[in-house]
Amino acid sequence: MRATTPIRLILAAVLVLGSAGAAGAQLTLGGMNVEGEIESGVRFNADDPERKRTQKFEEYRDMGEGLQLDSLRLRLFRPDESYSFELGGSKWGRDDQEFSLSVGRLGLWEFRFDWDQTPHTLSTTARSLAVETSPGVFVLPTARPALVAHNSAPEIDDITVRWDTAKLNLKITPTPDLEIGISYTRIDKDGARPTGVAFGTPGSGFYEIAAPIDERIHDLRLRGVFAREMWQLQASYTLSVFDNGLRRLLVDNPCFGNPAGCFDAAAIPTGQRSVAPSNIAHTVSLAGGVNLPMRTRVNANVSYSLRLQDDSFLPHSNRFTPAGTPALALPAEDLDGRVQVLLGNLSLVTRPLRPWTLTAKYRIYDLIDESAKLIFVNSVENDRVVQTEPRQSGQWGFTKQNFDLDNRFQILRSLAVTVGAGWERWDRGDHREVAESDEVSGKLALDVTPADWLVTKLKYTPSFRRINKYNTRAHVEHSVIEDPATLLQGQSTLLRKFDEAERDRHKIELLLQIMPTDAFTFTPTFAWRYDDFDMGYAPKGVEQLGLLDETSWSAGADLSWAPIERLSFSTGYAYENITQTMRSRSRPVTGASTFDFFNYDWISEQADRVHTVSASLKAALIPKVLDLELGANYSSAYGEVDTSNPLTPTSGTAAQRLTATAKPWPAFQDTLIRLDAALKYTFLKQWTASLRYAFESFEKRDWRTDILNPFMPGANGTVWLGSDTKDYTAHIVGASLSYRFGK
Repeated sequence: MRATTPIRLILAAVLVLGSAGAAGAQLTLGGMNVEGEIESGVRFNADDPERKRTQKFEEYRDMGEGLQLDSLRLRLFRPDESYSFELGGSKWGRDDQEFSLSVGRLGLWEFRFDWDQTPHTLSTTARSLAVETSPGVFVLPTARPALVAHNSAPEIDDITVRWDTAKLNLKITPTPDLEIGISYTRIDKDGARPTGVAFGTPGSGFYEIAAPIDERIHDLRLRGVFAREMWQLQASYTLSVFDNGLRRLLVDNPCFGNPAGCFDAAAIPTGQRSVAPSNIAHTVSLAGGVNLPMRTRVNANVSYSLRLQDDSFLPHSNRFTPAGTPALALPAEDLDGRVQVLLGNLSLVTRPLRPWTLTAKYRIYDLIDESAKLIFVNSVENDRVVQTEPRQSGQWGFTKQNFDLDNRFQILRSLAVTVGAGWERWDRGDHREVAESDEVSGKLALDVTPADWLVTKLKYTPSFRRINKYNTRAHVEHSVIEDPATLLQGQSTLLRKFDEAERDRHKIELLLQIMPTDAFTFTPTFAWRYDDFDMGYAPKGVEQLGLLDETSWSAGADLSWAPIERLSFSTGYAYENITQTMRSRSRPVTGASTFDFFNYDWISEQADRVHTVSASLKAALIPKVLDLELGANYSSAYGEVDTSNPLTPTSGTAAQRLTATAKPWPAFQDTLIRLDAALKYTFLKQWTASLRYAFESFEKRDWRTDILNPFMPGANGTVWLGSDTKDYTAHIVGASLSYRFGK
């Protein structure tokens, strides 16, 4: 992307400002003082990655070559600062550009406008035979080609999403005690994202397309704050609107007509998929705080939200119609979704005695789902199979409460001890497996400062979550009416979902800060956490399924050193390790029967290890004239899954035993390296010329996508876009000129 004409005009204007006055003199314009800084230059990639390797390189940024405005800040103000105007921004003319504009009168009012563009490149390697004839409608040739033909499909445009965010904010202060604020935010999301559409019952094929995105979010906030020395009060209202320009996706089935590679003679021609519905939310809140005697402070806030969604239902299918199948008539035009949310917080901090600080906090979050409970007499699964059992829409309300109490004792000037306890309570709706759960926690923390140059913080937090009972079939019991087959084929009664299961957790955190001199700081850190989900609820001799335990720990250190005024150095290292043990079971289904063989279990040991290293150096080679900046960053993530069968599968058929036999999984690894160097030369006091160089290298090893084609034999009629993040190496060179004026 090339720099636009306005950038050139701004550069010309700054050059005029630069020649208008003597260096270092205060610039004036119409009785207003002028100051600011502008930096612009050119960037090019000496070793530009080829297009298919730019997905990671430009994942959240625009690395286009050519002239660009790196940054701008222009401020006009009266000598007494009573009125001011400021214009700013960076990367103008790029997809990731930013703008800001503010104007105000000191102590009375302020208006601000911000514009931000955030690109996200999802794929640069996608291939597809589908043609989008209208938004959300994807068409394949009438005579479907053999699935292997999708492997030679033409490349499509890059799959990208861009968020354009505009913010307007007005703050008015009519009196020193009163502040009124009005803000409006609009977020436009445009582009596409990879999305799969199913064409049959579970196990049948999928077709992945670049689904269009046409979404807008509007957020309007009104706020008033009244503050006195001893108490403060704040009230606010928020209106949030989500508008989706699409209602559904219509996608042709690559297996219609049973072309080569498919094994489904009854494949449907086209499938549909719904997208996120438009909705609206209203939120009102009230918050306040008051100072009480005995060095006591109380803060509280309460908010109420009403969330509404009334988008009309899509038809059950684009193939079956109520006329052809009367039982497929919808029970209502829309969901009439109505959810209320009540949030409350109360905190108290008091120091009844100087060595003792007591902190108490209570929080309640209550989500009340009042959406209609609709009964669908019949339904259609993936536009293909008519399901004759009645189904009921779900309600997903829950209540979560938290209470925490901390006591901090300053035993000595160099030693403080904190003892605390906490409680968390969940009350869930009928569709969740666990209706009630309670978790209690403790806390013991030590703050030790034996010398001014040494700070030690150590904290231990144990917690224990217990449930009333686990109803594996809770969801299906409240959504499928009188369907014994679904109950039999549902989740295993031995399975526990990790967010609802009983759990014992232990956490340790340690931080040291060593500062022997003002020029040297060394900060090592360590954290460890262990979660045990294996509570032994299963019958004797039977093992539970799901996540059994998780251990995570991290260690690192940051160091900064400035041996002389002209030289500073910093470096850091962090290591993270997460290990999980999971137990799963192959449960083959034949007709209305589900086979639960105890020797079909497998154990998965999953480990993720991440190394991160950084270093930087700043040196004034010639003070106030020539500066050198160097930087280096390295990160590597390695993941592996080790699977094994505790018992050799011996039950069932040969095919079932083969499915239940654990297979080896290759490891995953990502590595990213970046080196930076910049040389800055300041001349004429207000002009600075910079020369920059950056080296980036990304390498990935992922067996799932490294050899992925849109169609892979044995994929049961599934066709993907063939997207894969490629390795890249880039050398980036840039030069810029900056000018500071009015200072």
